[in-house]
Amino acid sequence: MFSTLSIILIAYVCAKTYISLLQINFIKKHSKEEAVVLEQSEYENAAKIAIENQKFDIFSNIFSVTISLLWLGFGLKILFANTVKTDSILENVIFVVSFLLINTIIELPLSVYEKFVKDKKQGFSNVTPKIFITDLIKSMLLMLVFGSAFIWLIIICIENLGTLWWLWAFLLSFAIILTINLIYPTIIAPIFNKVTPLEDGELKSSIQDLLLSLGFKSSGVFTLDASKRDNRLNAYFGGLGKTKRVVLFDTLIKKLNLDEIIAVLGHELGHFKHKDIIKMIVLSSIMIFALFAIFGNISDSIYQDIGMPSSGGVIVFLMIFSPIFNFFFNPIMAFISRKNEFNADKFGSKIKDKDSMISALKKLGSENKAFPKSHQLYSTLYHSHPSLYERIERLKSEN
Repeated sequence: MFSTLSIILIAYVCAKTYISLLQINFIKKHSKEEAVVLEQSEYENAAKIAIENQKFDIFSNIFSVTISLLWLGFGLKILFANTVKTDSILENVIFVVSFLLINTIIELPLSVYEKFVKDKKQGFSNVTPKIFITDLIKSMLLMLVFGSAFIWLIIICIENLGTLWWLWAFLLSFAIILTINLIYPTIIAPIFNKVTPLEDGELKSSIQDLLLSLGFKSSGVFTLDASKRDNRLNAYFGGLGKTKRVVLFDTLIKKLNLDEIIAVLGHELGHFKHKDIIKMIVLSSIMIFALFAIFGNISDSIYQDIGMPSSGGVIVFLMIFSPIFNFFFNPIMAFISRKNEFNADKFGSKIKDKDSMISALKKLGSENKAFPKSHQLYSTLYHSHPSLYERIERLKSEN
């Protein structure tokens, strides 16, 4: 069985590597052509950054699969033997949480390199060692507290709800996803970033007038100190129901003018107006349902063969192989998401005007150093947003 699982993982990483190499060659080829969207120097620099990121992704994928192979080969047997003695629920929770913590520690060098070498070299990261360590401790504490509780509930489903345990586990997971969406802007985001009400002024008044004109009710307009960690620009509408709020990165406020910010917010409002958030939650629930349906019906002999014949073993196995499931399901999510983005761009251009929307996209591309084109296969498999070039060309063609 180990051989079969190894072949699946190796085939998976080979496929991802091949697609990344296609993207690298595409960018190299198009970087030599006349620039689009960006200035020529920005265009060439964005190409270099995109290639560096792809190379890092290739290494990260190979590294992660290698670690998975080591887990399957002997690591899980050793961990299981040292944590699960009587097959109690508590022991199984400890087994799964230990797996997560060890994986986090093993992958820590990649995170350090990404934040302190790659992203700093590219002009993005402002993370200090203190912020990095503090964020890491907070993340691990959240995983220990809430992750352990979630794992405990899933294990109870596995051990007490018969052959259809996976259906109840899906319902539980879906409820938790809704809860996270509900509490993220008000509880989770402030754990890592300072979120403060936007100061009174022309920008706040314009945003409030925009929300009022569209009948959009929110709990307020806020700014987030993203520049403490990163220089990329962003904005989002977070939450559900009464927790909905407008959140602007401080980097966005600094780099975009008033009309461009309103156009960007118009784009985000377009997602709410078109009910894209609800659509994607429903689609995600279908994906999670399929994920649990598949992994919930795998033969017990597989878990025996890899040395973890318990409810905790089911969860760890799902964690190791769910990226392969996502690899096949993600293109469906990405296709619908790209379609939503085109519609949201159109909505945003009507909220202000087409020129402001295009100007905002160009500045986002420039500040985020995003290469404006992508290989079609790569985009189909991974991109939740169309390329900048596609988005701007679509806006230009709109009446």
